[in-house]
Amino acid sequence: MNRTKMILGVTLMICAVLVAIAGINADNPDANPKWKPLNANELQFPLLRGGSTSVYTGPSPSSNKIILFAGFSSDESTGSPRQNDVWVLSNANGLGGTATWSQLIPSGPLPPVRSNHTAVYDAASNRMIIYGGCGAPLRVPASCQPIANDIWVLINADGTTGTPTWMQNVPTAGPSPSPRQAHQAVYDPDTNAMIVWAGQNGDLGSNCSPSTNSEVWVLSNANGMGGLSSWMQLTPTGGPPAGLYHSTAVYDSVNHIMTVFGGVGLVGTVCQPTNAVWALSHANGTGGTPVWTNLVAQDATGSPQNRWNHAAVYLPRTNTMTIFGGGNGCCRTPQSQIMNLGDTWVLSHANGIGGTSVWMQLMISGPVASSRYNNAGIDTVNNLMIMGGGGTSGDIHDGPLWGSWVLSLPSGP
Repeated sequence: MNRTKMILGVTLMICAVLVAIAGINADNPDANPKWKPLNANELQFPLLRGGSTSVYTGPSPSSNKIILFAGFSSDESTGSPRQNDVWVLSNANGLGGTATWSQLIPSGPLPPVRSNHTAVYDAASNRMIIYGGCGAPLRVPASCQPIANDIWVLINADGTTGTPTWMQNVPTAGPSPSPRQAHQAVYDPDTNAMIVWAGQNGDLGSNCSPSTNSEVWVLSNANGMGGLSSWMQLTPTGGPPAGLYHSTAVYDSVNHIMTVFGGVGLVGTVCQPTNAVWALSHANGTGGTPVWTNLVAQDATGSPQNRWNHAAVYLPRTNTMTIFGGGNGCCRTPQSQIMNLGDTWVLSHANGIGGTSVWMQLMISGPVASSRYNNAGIDTVNNLMIMGGGGTSGDIHDGPLWGSWVLSLPSGP
């Protein structure tokens, strides 16, 4: 083999490796992941905000909605007031019609205003469950108190099965989590349980211990059906993960495994974002002792950048977790050094079963959603990641960053 052919062969081999790492199908560009703007009518969403929650109801033609609850206004001139309203994005996966925001007006007593709470959704009963969060009426000047510890259920949550109605779910007397914000929650449909992990006590001057906690709690009868609800604290072995504040958590409801990525916590002795991945077995409190397992170590080669306040979804059929965006700085980092991220990554074997968990960055062809933090949902039938809205670390009115986007092939080509 002459020198020219050898160089060409090595070059082609390197290109092939780079294509594989980047998650690009060079032979069929149409099979590559793509971000698509929904161009939802933002004029119907008059009070842009951060710290809200959103859940996806599923891809059925009668639903296919994102339900957004509460959060704080981006209007600092009025103190960035926290809200307790409900908005719905129809045709949320971009299939079957124009995506449009509209406001739901539920009956019943309203939950108090809040931000940085959690929300989970039970598709079988069409109920959304919210928990915790910052409860101060105004966000400017910075305040989180009183911090919430209440549970509310929105019945007929998407408005398709009846009148949406709020109901407070009051657990039976006994141990319960301390009030918290910036925690994570997932829902187990097999046991009608909401699993809550970590969080922060509302002291906005501290992002790490002692203001954060690593507890895992399970709420039974979470949707308000089947009997009285009660809290049970789990006592896992191993771990816990470092990222206790503004991490993400996804859930494998078949194997009852919760996977946690990122967030802020003590990495060694430094309060900073993390990029480690952890999985908690028996996360719903049944079947055995819960165990934390470190699937991807801190700063492992090939990992995404350290981050918090990102979005994450889980696709069961490929056992993958896809993340997008977030922020790379916090704590004592100067504001000028905090950067919102706009990259998309997918983690294989996200529940720790069947092989080694490995990250791959998706190099998106075409337009890409702007850097932001926010929530996301997953359409497991049509293999789509749905992102409604978002914000920037400056929490200012950021215009087009509040657009709604859909990512095709979120687990890669």
